[in-house]
Amino acid sequence: TNNNMTGSIFLLKDDKELLEMKETPYDSEDLIQQLLQDYPALLTGDQINPEQPRKWLLITREMGVPDTEGGKGRWALDHLFLDQDGIPTLVEVKRSTDTRTRREVVAQMLDYAANSVQYWTIDDIISSFTYTCEKAEKGPGEILGTFLFDTENPDEYWERVQANLRRGNIRLLFVADTIPAELKRIIEFLNEQMNPAEVLGVEVKQYTGRQDKNKTLVSRVVGQTMKAIDTKKIRSGVPKLWDRESFIQQLREKAAPGDAEVVEKIFNWCDSNGFALKFGKGVDQATVRIGLDIPNKGFKQIVLLEGYGGLAFFFGVLGKNFSVFKEQDALTQLLHQLNTECGFKFNPGKIDSYSYSPISTLSDERRVSAFLSKLEWLHTVIEEDQQKD
Repeated sequence: TNNNMTGSIFLLKDDKELLEMKETPYDSEDLIQQLLQDYPALLTGDQINPEQPRKWLLITREMGVPDTEGGKGRWALDHLFLDQDGIPTLVEVKRSTDTRTRREVVAQMLDYAANSVQYWTIDDIISSFTYTCEKAEKGPGEILGTFLFDTENPDEYWERVQANLRRGNIRLLFVADTIPAELKRIIEFLNEQMNPAEVLGVEVKQYTGRQDKNKTLVSRVVGQTMKAIDTKKIRSGVPKLWDRESFIQQLREKAAPGDAEVVEKIFNWCDSNGFALKFGKGVDQATVRIGLDIPNKGFKQIVLLEGYGGLAFFFGVLGKNFSVFKEQDALTQLLHQLNTECGFKFNPGKIDSYSYSPISTLSDERRVSAFLSKLEWLHTVIEEDQQKD
């Protein structure tokens, strides 16, 4: 079909009557957005990845995108979805009648991508998802459990989302009733050049019959060139359960020199000091959560290590679960001690969630010892806190 909305499709009714349905423009952009919210399958997950068709979990419509640390949303992304591998999928809708130039649309999407990777936290995503579920009067746990077929622990899933976000492993989808050749060329170029991010267009054409009662929607993905598919082959790997050996191996291959030795020390220390290690199931990046098994509360993670050399400290978990850290002052003090004694650059603005620093910060023997002493102190304080409860 060409861009003048003259395409037709034909429906054969009861093998007798041929109904012609003509391509029809949408009345509004909001209509396309509502359709995507109600029927995410229109994003044709089977065309995006035929080997492992993508399934979609709607996080929210109009997701705020800040342009500063801890800032309010400067822009609003049309939709944020996650797929079953925890890859954030940013969707921007544009009708063919939209007067914005393709340059504006592409620049806007790149703004969203650059800033979301930098400034979204996993807490932002979880709270948006919770709000979406509550608005629809559905339980977030139930929706997520159904989406994951109960094959994965929700904490591990959110961890994968977080790891993908940190690495820029995201998907950008331009959705329109018609994607012009010029925009298609830009999408193909970006998709070939960007890795691990994926950039695609989805055309969702609407056809109506003479009586206007029946509507048929036809989706088609654009931007999948053979070159881009080859470049991104690694993305469609199968989740694997990492273990000590494979985690250390990935550190040797991907992280800073010396990181593997530091982490071996941390693992050995955890074994002797009552800390549990929970390995993740990331497709391409190993993760391990370090934490404590708390009676009646289950496992509470305090630190996350990543196979590419990242370390996250979960101040928010301490604040939410242990009365000794209910006061922000106690957490702020802990953050400053970690920064001073261990050389971390944890951000005080992230005291309610988590903050990142490279594992290589601990390359100095004194700093590793200071870090492990701090974990030992936490263990003692938390045990005393539990006895009070």
